[in-house]
Amino acid sequence: MCGTSHDGIDICDVSFELSNSTWSFDVHASDSIPLSGPLKEKLSRATEMTAIEYVILDKGFATFSAEAVVNFIKKSTSKASFIASHGVTIFHQPERGISTQLGSGAIIAALTGLQTISDFRIQDVTKGGQGAPLVPYADSMLFSNYDATLNLGGFANISRLKNPVTGFDIGVCNLLLNHLSMRLNCTFDEGGELAKSGQVNKQLLNQLNDLPFFKQSGPKSLGKEWFDQVLLPVIENFNSIRTQDLLATGSEHIAFQIGKILNIEKEICLVSGGGVHNAHLIERIKHFSKSDIIIPSASIINFKEAICFAFLGNLRLLQSDNISRSTTGANQNSCAGAVYLP
Repeated sequence: MCGTSHDGIDICDVSFELSNSTWSFDVHASDSIPLSGPLKEKLSRATEMTAIEYVILDKGFATFSAEAVVNFIKKSTSKASFIASHGVTIFHQPERGISTQLGSGAIIAALTGLQTISDFRIQDVTKGGQGAPLVPYADSMLFSNYDATLNLGGFANISRLKNPVTGFDIGVCNLLLNHLSMRLNCTFDEGGELAKSGQVNKQLLNQLNDLPFFKQSGPKSLGKEWFDQVLLPVIENFNSIRTQDLLATGSEHIAFQIGKILNIEKEICLVSGGGVHNAHLIERIKHFSKSDIIIPSASIINFKEAICFAFLGNLRLLQSDNISRSTTGANQNSCAGAVYLP
């Protein structure tokens, strides 16, 4: 798994068991592999590349992913039987029937010797869905003892796990905070200390909260194009204020939008993703929320998305539905993912 923050590749060796119509999982090993500087830089400008540059990057990222998996298997003595690879979403415009992920499953299968499932989104998009979020379907089977799950990745997204299962992107998260942190020569705002030292700019906060996306009801999803073309220009209009103040305002915006969704008393919500390590952000989310926030173990915080995509790959091999139309808004469920044999 590699999210929109482009921090690195999360690899998780996980097995699944079905007993009495209930799925359970066991994590055997996990690791996060940082992306090299040049690869990260190329991913950041992938939307601006020529077709041949894009194809070369697709091969490069798939090769990097395959090598990371091969090294992981050697180190962990994994007995994995398949790979489920999300890739990196570059173009995501479901209103135009488009969603593309870098990281060729064919190349990964050829280099690792393992059957590989990739390209999970386009089938749902073609059926009129958002192609996202896909994790709620897995959450409903693997984390059904919670009412909801919240992922704080590049974007923040919610899964509500009671029938019908629903989910959608709430708004931006680490993608914005990391972007601003880099202005201070930091890859991220550790613990949210930079944001905590800043002052919230109410004018900027209001403009962020007034963006049209936040007035839409789900199903709805976001891509990096929205961040680049819609949200970032609002931030850039306030570049004269301190970066710490921009971080404080961005964090307040993220927490406020999440709080609007986590507004059900006694609802138990499991929170995962890199944003969980941002203590200031978690504090502000709790301030705005009525739901009970549960912080799980480190393996769930850091690797839940990878676990869930492994499970979606598992369902694909079983030829079972792995995308719910109630979550994405498609006209029917899907058993999605391209399967490549080594």
